[in-house]
Order: sequence, then C-alpha cells, then structure tokens
Amino acid sequence: MNLMAWSTHFETGLAEVDAQHKGLVDLINAAAPHLASGGAEAQQTVGPLLDKLVRYAASHFAYEEKLMQDTQLQSAYTAQHLHGHQSFVEEVLQMRKQYETGQSLDGNDLLHFLTSWLTFHILSEDKHMARQIQAVRSGQSPEQAFAAQDTTIGAPLAVYNGALVDLFSLLTARNRTLTEANAQIREAQGALQAANSQLEQRVAERTQELAQANAALQTEQQALLESIARLKQTQAQLLQSEKMAAVGQLAAGVAHEINNPIGFVNSNLGTLATYVEHMLTLLAAYDQIRQGMPAALRSRIEALPAHEELAFIREDAPLLLQESKEGLARVKRIVNDLRDFSHVDTARWEPADLNSALESALNVVGNALKYKADVVKALAPLPPVECIVAQLGQVFVNLLVNAAQSIEGHGTVTLRSGVADQAVWIDISDTGVGMPEETQKRIFEPFYTTKPVGQGTGLGLSISWDIVARHHGTLEVHSQPGQGSRFRMTLPLTQPPAAP
Repeated sequence: MNLMAWSTHFETGLAEVDAQHKGLVDLINAAAPHLASGGAEAQQTVGPLLDKLVRYAASHFAYEEKLMQDTQLQSAYTAQHLHGHQSFVEEVLQMRKQYETGQSLDGNDLLHFLTSWLTFHILSEDKHMARQIQAVRSGQSPEQAFAAQDTTIGAPLAVYNGALVDLFSLLTARNRTLTEANAQIREAQGALQAANSQLEQRVAERTQELAQANAALQTEQQALLESIARLKQTQAQLLQSEKMAAVGQLAAGVAHEINNPIGFVNSNLGTLATYVEHMLTLLAAYDQIRQGMPAALRSRIEALPAHEELAFIREDAPLLLQESKEGLARVKRIVNDLRDFSHVDTARWEPADLNSALESALNVVGNALKYKADVVKALAPLPPVECIVAQLGQVFVNLLVNAAQSIEGHGTVTLRSGVADQAVWIDISDTGVGMPEETQKRIFEPFYTTKPVGQGTGLGLSISWDIVARHHGTLEVHSQPGQGSRFRMTLPLTQPPAAP
C-alpha cells in the first residue's frame, strides 16, 4: 500500500509540473516502507533519498521558476514562491548535513516532512501558480491574474491551506530544534571525548613514569646482581689462586725432593750401563776360550742355570737399562711440567710454543687420560705466541680433564692445532656424552656445573675463559648430545701494546 495516493486533487493543469509532482510522490512511496521500519534499514535509506530530493529540487524548482519568469507573474508572488523553494532546499540540505555528520535522522520525521510539504506545495503554492499562468495565457495581465486568484480561494480551502502552512512550519521548527539538540549532544560528546583523551593521556604518562621507574629499579637490581656475581667470581678466583699457590709450593718441594734421587739414580744407571757393557764384553771373551777348556770344566760351566739364560741376558740387559733411562727421563719431564704448571700466577709475557705447552699439560694429566681415552695428536708446527704460558697450561689441563671426565667407558681425545689469519688455534675434542644447547650457553658461567654435588666447583671453564680473554683470544665450544664436544682456543700471535 502506498503512503500517498495520487489523485486529480493534486493536478494543477500544467502537464510537466504534474508529471514532476507524480514522480516525487512515487519517490516518497518507494522509500516509505524502509523509512518507517526504523533502525539500520531506515538509516541506510535516508542518505540516498536526500540525494534524490536535492537533484529533484534542482530540476523541478528551476522548471517552475522558468515558467513564472516566462509568464511574467507578479514579482511579489514570484518572490514568495521562490522563498518556499529556498526553504525546502535549505531544510533538505540541513538534513543532509545532519546525516553526513553521523547524527541519527528519524525516518518517520522525514516522511512527515515530505508528505506535509508536498501536500502544501501542490495544493497551495503550485495550484496558485498554475491558475495565474493559465489566466495570463488566456489574455489577462499578471496583476489581474493575481488579483483574481484571491477571489477564487474559498474560506474552507484557505483554512485548509493555512493549516498546512502551520503544520509545515511546525515540522520545520521541530526539525530545527532536534538539529540544535543534536548539535549540543555532539558538543557534549566532544567534551566528554576530550576529557577521556586527557584522562587516557594522564594515565599513559603515569604508566610510562611507573614503567621507567620499574625499568630503573630492574637495572639497579641487575647491576647489583652482576656486582655480586663478579664479587663471587673474584673471591673464587682468589681462592683458586691461593689453592694453586699452595699446589705450586708443594709441587716445587716435591720436584726438588724427587730431582735429587732422580739425579743420582740416572748417574748410577749410566755407570751401571758401562759396567754391564764391560761384563758382556768379558763374557764374550770367556765364551770364546770356553771351547778350549777341559771337558769336565766346560760341563760344569754349562750345567750352571745362568748359562742357559746367557744369550737372553746379553740381549735384554741393554734394553732394561735403556728403558730405565727413558723412565727416569719421563719422570723428570713430568716433575718439570708440574713445577712449570705450579707457576701459573707468574705474569711473564714471552713467546712460547703452544704445542709444547699442550704436551706438558698432557704429562700432568696423563694418569687421568690413560685409563679413559686414546690420545690422537694432529698438531701442526706453530709459530711462537706471545703469552703467559703457565696460564695457558692451566687452560689446557682444565680442558683435558673435562674431556676425560665426559667419556663414559673408553673413548678418544683428539688434539689439533693450526695457524690462520695471524692467529693460532688449538682444538681439544672428545667422544664423550656431549652437551645440549642450553648447557653450552651457560658452560662458561662461574659456578655453573653439570657434575654431581661435591664433584665440581663450576670454576674451571670460567677461569679458562677469563685467561683466554686476557690473552685477547676466544674460547668456543661445539657439542651435540651423544656425539662429544670440541673446544677451540684461538689466540693472536702478538698482544696489543697495552696488554702486558
């Protein structure tokens, strides 16, 4: 059912004007169901309808104004009619602005406005205009046509037209009031939003201040923890230094006590070797003259137990003496290496062969490796490296002991060395249990150990890393669980000028 039913009462007698009026009625009837439904559907219909009304007004009013201009209707009436057009256009544009700014525009109010204005405009204004135009076209002057128009309006029709004008004015005023109220609401909403923004800004600033204070507190706490850790590390290193000094004094005393008997035993072995050589020469001469002895005497000599082992003794005695000398030399070398290792705190920078330092460390920890692993050496000749060799010896000892302890059962420890880019590198790898990535990240931290309680202090690798760092080198670990570990120490050939 249509909201407005077109009838002959709306016809003005001007065909083009009536066609335009009927088009406006059809436009209102098409939009009415959507506008009357309310809610989102009405809001979606308002905008397009207002756009169509703007285009309609531009076309329809221009046509009517041209008609009045061509017919030369009385100027006072023409001005009054144009004022009605202008009021409609202003009202529609106001509604369009209200809709564009996101304000709610009631669909029923818009329908009431359109139906009231259309009824008033057709029955009052446009019918007045049409009768005057037709009178002028029939030969009357514009003044006569306007004057005659006043006499054709009956009292009931005048009252009806007046009521329509009042209703249109009331609706227009009501819409203006709603627009002003909406403007006040928007202003209040804007003030509320501004207050909320200020409050949010103050909260954000306060939150930022608290975050900065918290960050500063965390920084201070972290600095305190780092200071405590450095203090513990320094204390541990002092204890380790005292322990090494005690070991050094003990080693020096033991080395002195052992070197004395080693000296005279080595000297006695030299003399004994000379005696044995003389005795073997004498036995060879006796053997030659034994053939000329009487048979009875020769039989007695050959019946002696030593005669049967004489050939073996001649062969084995020099070998025993040689092995004894080598054993003494090894003992002396171990004692010397232990004595050198005990001088770990001697801050003397000098060129040294790291291969030799590694060999000395092997001698010190030989007993720890002997029953756990086969040692494979792939050492390349190295140029001298400026270093404190006793300290690097401590690093080698720590790495070799760790390699032996990581092997379950019997395995292999491989030593490699080489030169690259004005630096030397030493690799110590093992076939032990390996380490996960989490352990590798912490392996050089002080007091970190994976050994059971009481079997490790967690300082060996930390001190080793510190020694290598003081030598401006690097100590890296590469490991995988179940596939062993490899430690690589890299040192520059010479130290920076300020290092010593």
